[in-house]
Order: sequence, then C-alpha cells, then structure tokens
Amino acid sequence: MEGVEFQWGGETLVATAGRALWWPRRNTLCVADLHLGKAAAFRSAGVPVPEATTDADLRSLSEMADRLQPSRLVILGDFLHARSGRVPATMNAFREWRERRSSLDVLLVRGNHDRHAGDPPAEWSVRVENEPFADQHDGLITLAHDPRSTDDRSDGFVLCGHIHPAVSMVGLTRQVRAPCFWFGKRLGVLPAFGSFTGTWVVAPTRGDRVFAIGHHEVVEVVGTAGLSARESRGRRMRRSDS
Repeated sequence: MEGVEFQWGGETLVATAGRALWWPRRNTLCVADLHLGKAAAFRSAGVPVPEATTDADLRSLSEMADRLQPSRLVILGDFLHARSGRVPATMNAFREWRERRSSLDVLLVRGNHDRHAGDPPAEWSVRVENEPFADQHDGLITLAHDPRSTDDRSDGFVLCGHIHPAVSMVGLTRQVRAPCFWFGKRLGVLPAFGSFTGTWVVAPTRGDRVFAIGHHEVVEVVGTAGLSARESRGRRMRRSDS
C-alpha cells in the first residue's frame, strides 16, 4: 500500500493513494462521500452521465479491503447519494459486495445526503449512527460527516468528510488540482471516495498537513493552496505492506 504515515490525535494514521484513511490500531479503513447511485440519480433526471462509477468505486474499495483485511469499515457520511439513485443495479452491486464480506463491521455516520436518500437496507448489516459519533475504543477521535457539526468540540479530534477537499498547486507551465486529505490541529477531512464527485479547493493555514493524491501515490504538500511549485515543497512517502 502506498501512502503517508503520520501522527494525529494520539494515533498513527496512513493517508492512502486510494482516497481512504487506514487506522492500524483500530484495524479500521475510513472513507467518506461514496455517493453511491449518484450517476443513476442524474440519469433518472435526464442527464447523460457514465454508468460504471458504482462498480469502479466498489472495485477500489475491494482492493483495499482485500489487501488490508480491516475488521471495521467506517463511512463518514454520504454513502448513498439520493433516493432516486436506489436503482436495482446500484443496490444489487453493494448487496453482493457486502455478502462477500459478511464478517466486516460496517459503520455509517449519517451525512446530509443519507438523510434524504434513506438508510441502507437492513439486510446489508450496516450500523448507522448520527454525527458526531464517539466510540469508546477510538481514543480521542470522534467520527462525523460535516465539519460544522463539531464546532463546539474543543476537547478532542474529529474525522469527517463532506467538503470533498482538493489542493491547487501552480507550476511553471500549468496549474494542478488534486483531491487531498486535510488535517488541521483537531479536524481531519478525508477526500471524497466516490469517483463521480466534485472537489472544493481548501485554504490550509500554517501547521496544517495536506496530502495530495496523485496517480497511485500520495504527496505531502507543505504550504498553502495556490502556492507556486517553487514556494511549495512536496514530499513522497511510501509504505509497503507486502
């Protein structure tokens, strides 16, 4: 697995190139904003979009689950995109994925889209909690979806999603925009896992850590969004589990 290992919230975490966060002590894989069924929802509204995004995202999730063998999968909100996206193809795809991993503990922390799309079917065996959710075994870390849901929590660390963070880096000849992990002093924001999602360029402040996701690699970017390549320093770090 390629990624960046770092310390945050009293834990060792790994930001992976697969847009997922690996939490070794808890044997937990964390993802945010899958938006399953989004393409189907768009097509139901008459918007022509690609059809294979759900299958591609589940393949990516399978590859990481098969390699890391987590005991828990945490979904930090926006698992299903919309009620109109709950079409047979989407629902059957995840049901089959779940059946192949029946021993995996899957926890969904509801996001804004989940509240409209509805909870997963009971037969999927997905635990569902409202945000913010604190598990006694997770140490100082609380799980959420929207960063704004935890504004009053100054005594701990919060993992969330929602904003689909990206970083913009300006080179000598072109500007590059890449999804990223964004970790501040007490708030950690994961990139959107779903392939059919947009991004929002974040503006890190001094002391924040930003891990930009490239082609099969993660690069830690030191600086703030929009800095030129000469003003921003990247560091590649790889960790192998093979």
